[in-house]
Amino acid sequence: MTLTMSATAENEESLSDTSTTEKAIRVNTALRFYHEILGLENLHYGLWNNDPFTKEGLHTAQERYTEHLISCFPKSVQTVLDVGAGTGATSKKLKNQGYEVEAISPDPYQQYLFKKNSNVKFHLNTFQDFKPGHTFDLILMSESCQYIPMDGLFSNAKTCAAGGYLLINDYFITDPDNTAMSNSGHPMETFYQKARDYGFELLKEEDITDQAAVSLDLARSWMNRYVLPSLNLVVDSLDKKHPRLVKFLSWLLRKKIQKFNNDLMLLDSEHFKRVKRYKILLFKVPE
Repeated sequence: MTLTMSATAENEESLSDTSTTEKAIRVNTALRFYHEILGLENLHYGLWNNDPFTKEGLHTAQERYTEHLISCFPKSVQTVLDVGAGTGATSKKLKNQGYEVEAISPDPYQQYLFKKNSNVKFHLNTFQDFKPGHTFDLILMSESCQYIPMDGLFSNAKTCAAGGYLLINDYFITDPDNTAMSNSGHPMETFYQKARDYGFELLKEEDITDQAAVSLDLARSWMNRYVLPSLNLVVDSLDKKHPRLVKFLSWLLRKKIQKFNNDLMLLDSEHFKRVKRYKILLFKVPE
Protein backbone atom coordinates (compact mmCIF):
# COMPACT_ATOMS: atom_id res chain seq x y z
CA MET A 1 0.00 0.00 0.00
CA THR A 2 1.62 3.05 -0.38
CA LEU A 3 2.95 5.98 -0.21
CA THR A 4 3.08 3.78 2.83
CA MET A 5 6.83 3.69 2.92
CA SER A 6 7.11 4.61 6.59
CA ALA A 7 4.08 2.56 7.51
CA THR A 8 4.91 -0.60 5.62
CA ALA A 9 8.58 -0.43 6.38
CA GLU A 10 8.15 -1.48 10.00
CA ASN A 11 6.25 -4.68 9.29
CA GLU A 12 8.08 -7.06 11.61
CA GLU A 13 5.25 -9.63 11.52
CA SER A 14 2.68 -10.81 8.99
CA LEU A 15 -1.01 -10.00 9.21
CA SER A 16 -1.77 -13.59 10.12
CA ASP A 17 0.06 -13.73 13.44
CA THR A 18 -0.81 -12.68 16.99
CA SER A 19 -0.09 -9.01 16.27
CA THR A 20 -2.82 -8.73 13.61
CA THR A 21 -4.93 -6.23 15.54
CA GLU A 22 -1.97 -4.02 16.43
CA LYS A 23 -0.69 -4.05 12.87
CA ALA A 24 -4.12 -3.35 11.38
CA ILE A 25 -4.42 -0.29 13.60
CA ARG A 26 -0.93 0.89 12.60
CA VAL A 27 -1.53 0.48 8.87
CA ASN A 28 -5.02 1.93 9.18
CA THR A 29 -3.65 5.03 10.92
CA ALA A 30 -0.98 5.54 8.29
CA LEU A 31 -3.47 5.08 5.45
CA ARG A 32 -5.84 7.64 6.99
CA PHE A 33 -2.98 10.11 7.45
CA TYR A 34 -1.82 9.87 3.85
CA HIS A 35 -5.35 9.87 2.45
CA GLU A 36 -7.18 12.33 4.72
CA ILE A 37 -4.41 14.68 5.78
CA LEU A 38 -2.10 14.68 2.77
CA GLY A 39 -4.93 14.10 0.30
CA LEU A 40 -3.15 11.26 -1.53
CA GLU A 41 -5.21 8.81 -3.58
CA ASN A 42 -2.30 6.52 -4.38
CA LEU A 43 -0.44 5.21 -1.36
CA HIS A 44 2.40 3.35 -3.05
CA TYR A 45 5.90 4.43 -4.06
CA GLY A 46 6.29 6.39 -7.26
CA LEU A 47 8.16 5.61 -10.45
CA TRP A 48 10.20 8.81 -10.62
CA ASN A 49 11.66 10.33 -13.78
CA ASN A 50 13.07 13.79 -13.01
CA ASP A 51 9.71 14.87 -11.59
CA PRO A 52 9.55 17.96 -9.35
CA PHE A 53 10.17 17.25 -5.68
CA THR A 54 6.62 18.21 -4.71
CA LYS A 55 3.25 16.66 -3.94
CA GLU A 56 2.37 17.17 -7.61
CA GLY A 57 5.59 15.45 -8.64
CA LEU A 58 4.75 12.55 -6.35
CA HIS A 59 1.31 12.28 -7.93
CA THR A 60 2.86 12.16 -11.41
CA ALA A 61 5.39 9.51 -10.32
CA GLN A 62 2.65 7.42 -8.73
CA GLU A 63 0.46 7.63 -11.82
CA ARG A 64 3.44 6.55 -13.94
CA TYR A 65 3.96 3.64 -11.54
CA THR A 66 0.35 2.51 -11.96
CA GLU A 67 0.39 2.81 -15.74
CA HIS A 68 3.65 0.85 -15.91
CA LEU A 69 2.12 -1.76 -13.64
CA ILE A 70 -0.88 -2.20 -15.92
CA SER A 71 1.41 -2.40 -18.95
CA CYS A 72 2.85 -5.58 -17.41
CA PHE A 73 -0.52 -7.36 -17.65
CA PRO A 74 -0.53 -10.16 -20.24
CA LYS A 75 -2.95 -9.37 -23.08
CA SER A 76 -5.26 -12.25 -22.16
CA VAL A 77 -6.06 -10.80 -18.71
CA GLN A 78 -9.66 -9.71 -18.14
CA THR A 79 -10.38 -10.44 -14.47
CA VAL A 80 -8.16 -9.05 -11.69
CA LEU A 81 -8.00 -9.53 -7.92
CA ASP A 82 -6.43 -6.42 -6.36
CA VAL A 83 -4.84 -7.54 -3.08
CA GLY A 84 -4.35 -4.91 -0.36
CA ALA A 85 -6.14 -2.30 -2.43
CA GLY A 86 -5.57 0.86 -0.33
CA THR A 87 -7.95 3.67 -1.20
CA GLY A 88 -9.13 1.87 -4.33
CA ALA A 89 -7.45 4.20 -6.82
CA THR A 90 -5.79 1.37 -8.76
CA SER A 91 -8.96 -0.77 -8.73
CA LYS A 92 -11.00 2.11 -10.12
CA LYS A 93 -8.41 2.79 -12.82
CA LEU A 94 -8.47 -0.87 -13.83
CA LYS A 95 -12.26 -0.90 -13.93
CA ASN A 96 -12.28 2.25 -16.05
CA GLN A 97 -9.94 0.53 -18.49
CA GLY A 98 -12.37 -2.35 -18.92
CA TYR A 99 -11.04 -4.94 -16.51
CA GLU A 100 -13.36 -6.91 -14.22
CA VAL A 101 -11.94 -6.12 -10.78
CA GLU A 102 -12.47 -7.31 -7.24
CA ALA A 103 -10.47 -6.11 -4.25
CA ILE A 104 -9.46 -7.68 -0.96
CA SER A 105 -7.99 -6.40 2.30
CA PRO A 106 -8.39 -7.19 6.03
CA ASP A 107 -8.64 -3.45 6.81
CA PRO A 108 -12.18 -2.14 7.61
CA TYR A 109 -11.12 1.40 6.66
CA GLN A 110 -10.28 0.26 3.17
CA GLN A 111 -13.68 -1.42 3.02
CA TYR A 112 -15.25 1.90 4.06
CA LEU A 113 -13.41 3.75 1.29
CA PHE A 114 -14.53 1.24 -1.33
CA LYS A 115 -18.17 1.43 -0.28
CA LYS A 116 -17.98 5.22 -0.28
CA ASN A 117 -16.03 5.89 -3.46
CA SER A 118 -16.33 2.98 -5.88
CA ASN A 119 -18.53 0.20 -7.16
CA VAL A 120 -15.70 -2.35 -7.10
CA LYS A 121 -16.59 -5.52 -5.21
CA PHE A 122 -14.63 -5.65 -1.95
CA HIS A 123 -13.78 -8.64 0.25
CA LEU A 124 -12.89 -7.99 3.90
CA ASN A 125 -10.42 -10.81 4.44
CA THR A 126 -6.76 -11.74 4.45
CA PHE A 127 -5.56 -13.08 1.13
CA GLN A 128 -4.25 -16.34 2.56
CA ASP A 129 -7.71 -17.14 3.98
CA PHE A 130 -9.74 -15.94 0.99
CA LYS A 131 -11.86 -18.53 -0.84
CA PRO A 132 -13.16 -17.02 -4.08
CA GLY A 133 -16.23 -18.25 -5.87
CA HIS A 134 -14.31 -18.24 -9.15
CA THR A 135 -10.76 -17.92 -10.43
CA PHE A 136 -9.10 -14.73 -11.67
CA ASP A 137 -6.87 -14.20 -14.69
CA LEU A 138 -4.41 -12.17 -12.60
CA ILE A 139 -3.69 -11.46 -8.94
CA LEU A 140 -2.20 -8.02 -8.34
CA MET A 141 -0.11 -7.38 -5.22
CA SER A 142 1.13 -3.82 -5.23
CA GLU A 143 3.13 -3.44 -1.98
CA SER A 144 0.91 -5.99 -0.24
CA CYS A 145 3.04 -9.09 -0.82
CA GLN A 146 5.24 -8.26 2.16
CA TYR A 147 2.29 -8.64 4.56
CA ILE A 148 1.38 -12.16 3.45
CA PRO A 149 3.18 -15.30 4.70
CA MET A 150 4.93 -16.89 1.74
CA ASP A 151 3.33 -20.32 2.03
CA GLY A 152 -0.14 -18.82 2.31
CA LEU A 153 0.60 -16.48 -0.58
CA PHE A 154 1.68 -19.11 -3.09
CA SER A 155 -0.75 -21.77 -1.90
CA ASN A 156 -3.83 -19.55 -2.19
CA ALA A 157 -2.64 -17.89 -5.40
CA LYS A 158 -2.99 -21.34 -6.97
CA THR A 159 -6.57 -21.45 -5.70
CA CYS A 160 -7.45 -17.92 -6.81
CA ALA A 161 -5.72 -17.87 -10.21
CA ALA A 162 -4.95 -21.41 -11.34
CA GLY A 163 -3.41 -21.18 -14.80
CA GLY A 164 -3.37 -17.38 -14.61
CA TYR A 165 -0.82 -14.86 -13.43
CA LEU A 166 0.55 -13.31 -10.24
CA LEU A 167 1.94 -9.78 -10.57
CA ILE A 168 3.92 -8.50 -7.60
CA ASN A 169 5.38 -5.03 -7.09
CA ASP A 170 7.21 -4.76 -3.81
CA TYR A 171 10.56 -4.49 -2.09
CA PHE A 172 12.52 -7.53 -0.93
CA ILE A 173 15.44 -7.94 1.45
CA THR A 174 18.67 -8.76 -0.36
CA ASP A 175 21.42 -7.74 2.10
CA PRO A 176 20.12 -7.76 5.71
CA ASP A 177 22.18 -5.69 8.12
CA ASN A 178 20.51 -6.25 11.53
CA THR A 179 18.84 -2.82 11.47
CA ALA A 180 15.15 -1.90 11.36
CA MET A 181 15.49 -1.62 7.58
CA SER A 182 15.88 -5.40 7.45
CA ASN A 183 12.65 -6.08 9.33
CA SER A 184 10.22 -5.58 6.46
CA GLY A 185 9.86 -7.39 3.19
CA HIS A 186 10.41 -11.03 2.31
CA PRO A 187 13.98 -12.30 1.82
CA MET A 188 14.49 -12.22 -1.95
CA GLU A 189 16.19 -15.58 -2.48
CA THR A 190 13.83 -17.36 -0.09
CA PHE A 191 10.88 -15.88 -1.95
CA TYR A 192 12.23 -17.10 -5.30
CA GLN A 193 12.76 -20.57 -3.87
CA LYS A 194 9.23 -20.69 -2.45
CA ALA A 195 7.85 -19.72 -5.86
CA ARG A 196 9.79 -22.58 -7.47
CA ASP A 197 8.67 -25.00 -4.76
CA TYR A 198 5.03 -24.21 -5.53
CA GLY A 199 5.55 -24.51 -9.27
CA PHE A 200 5.40 -20.82 -10.20
CA GLU A 201 7.27 -19.77 -13.33
CA LEU A 202 8.93 -16.35 -13.31
CA LEU A 203 8.07 -14.67 -16.62
CA LYS A 204 9.24 -11.11 -15.96
CA GLU A 205 11.57 -9.44 -13.48
CA GLU A 206 12.28 -5.71 -13.38
CA ASP A 207 14.29 -3.80 -10.79
CA ILE A 208 12.91 -0.27 -10.20
CA THR A 209 14.71 0.38 -6.90
CA ASP A 210 16.43 3.61 -7.90
CA GLN A 211 13.28 5.15 -9.38
CA ALA A 212 11.07 4.07 -6.48
CA ALA A 213 13.43 5.07 -3.64
CA VAL A 214 13.11 8.76 -4.54
CA SER A 215 9.77 8.58 -2.72
CA LEU A 216 11.70 8.08 0.51
CA ASP A 217 13.73 11.24 -0.14
CA LEU A 218 10.50 13.22 -0.55
CA ALA A 219 9.01 11.75 2.63
CA ARG A 220 12.22 12.59 4.51
CA SER A 221 12.16 16.17 3.23
CA TRP A 222 8.54 16.57 4.36
CA MET A 223 9.45 15.17 7.75
CA ASN A 224 12.41 17.54 8.15
CA ARG A 225 10.54 20.56 6.82
CA TYR A 226 7.16 20.20 8.54
CA VAL A 227 6.81 17.45 11.12
CA LEU A 228 10.04 17.75 13.12
CA PRO A 229 9.95 21.58 13.45
CA SER A 230 6.32 21.38 14.61
CA LEU A 231 7.16 18.76 17.22
CA ASN A 232 10.16 20.74 18.42
CA LEU A 233 8.02 23.87 18.84
CA VAL A 234 5.49 21.98 20.95
CA VAL A 235 8.16 20.36 23.10
CA ASP A 236 10.09 23.63 23.60
CA SER A 237 6.91 25.44 24.62
CA LEU A 238 5.96 22.76 27.12
CA ASP A 239 9.50 22.51 28.45
CA LYS A 240 9.56 26.20 29.34
CA LYS A 241 6.29 25.99 31.25
CA HIS A 242 6.33 22.43 32.55
CA PRO A 243 9.89 21.04 32.51
CA ARG A 244 9.10 18.25 34.97
CA LEU A 245 6.11 17.16 32.94
CA VAL A 246 8.20 17.04 29.77
CA LYS A 247 10.84 15.00 31.54
CA PHE A 248 8.21 12.58 32.83
CA LEU A 249 6.54 12.26 29.44
CA SER A 250 9.90 11.66 27.78
CA TRP A 251 10.48 8.78 30.15
CA LEU A 252 6.92 7.46 29.80
CA LEU A 253 6.99 7.60 26.01
CA ARG A 254 10.60 6.55 25.57
CA LYS A 255 9.71 3.45 23.56
CA LYS A 256 7.47 5.39 21.21
CA ILE A 257 10.15 8.06 20.82
CA GLN A 258 12.70 5.39 19.96
CA LYS A 259 10.28 3.87 17.43
CA PHE A 260 9.76 7.32 15.89
CA ASN A 261 13.52 7.75 15.54
CA ASN A 262 13.75 4.29 13.98
CA ASP A 263 11.01 5.27 11.52
CA LEU A 264 13.05 8.30 10.49
CA MET A 265 15.97 5.99 9.73
CA LEU A 266 13.67 4.00 7.44
CA LEU A 267 13.36 7.06 5.20
CA ASP A 268 17.05 6.87 4.26
CA SER A 269 16.93 6.01 0.55
CA GLU A 270 20.62 5.07 0.34
CA HIS A 271 20.26 2.67 3.25
CA PHE A 272 17.11 1.27 1.63
CA LYS A 273 19.01 0.59 -1.60
CA ARG A 274 21.82 -1.16 0.26
CA VAL A 275 19.46 -3.55 2.05
CA LYS A 276 16.59 -4.02 -0.42
CA ARG A 277 15.58 -4.17 -4.04
CA TYR A 278 12.21 -3.04 -5.32
CA LYS A 279 11.06 -5.55 -7.92
CA ILE A 280 8.26 -6.06 -10.41
CA LEU A 281 7.71 -9.82 -10.70
CA LEU A 282 5.29 -11.55 -13.05
CA PHE A 283 4.68 -15.23 -12.39
CA LYS A 284 2.73 -17.83 -14.29
CA VAL A 285 0.48 -19.62 -11.78
CA PRO A 286 0.42 -23.41 -12.18
CA GLU A 287 -2.84 -25.18 -12.98
